[in-house]
Amino acid sequence: MHFLLPRLLLAFSVIGLAAPDPASGQFGPFAFGFRNLAFGSLLPGVPESVSPADGSRSGRFVVFGLRRAEVRIDFSLPAALAGAGGENLALQFGPTDGGFSTTPAAASMVVFDPRVPLVTRLGNNGLLYLWLGGTALPSGQQRAGNYSATITITVAYTGS
Repeated sequence: MHFLLPRLLLAFSVIGLAAPDPASGQFGPFAFGFRNLAFGSLLPGVPESVSPADGSRSGRFVVFGLRRAEVRIDFSLPAALAGAGGENLALQFGPTDGGFSTTPAAASMVVFDPRVPLVTRLGNNGLLYLWLGGTALPSGQQRAGNYSATITITVAYTGS
């Protein structure tokens, strides 16, 4: 017998390391989340992958700061989603699960590995768009329930 697992959400928190510096006129960088990574209903034992280009299920974030400034972005990615009663649901992130662009169009994204730091430049308007996918790996005996985890994104200017 197979049970559907209710919608799974991967919540996130975002940290901008650089604080405003009134003396230099610098600010940011800051990041905001617009959409959680969502795997939807799952079947026990059946992996479910979400592409960063998925327009309704991938995580979506925006970084803003100084125009054309170089930034370093680090994702702290969880190994599992946590459920009620200590139940875990394994997660996996791979080399093509991240995307970034200086435009909001997913079609213009450049794929990257979110497991390693991304160093790139903000756009001419000071914006950078990020997308995140991944794979949920429910076990064959996975219990039905709601599962969640937190992703932390750390963004800092590199000084270059």
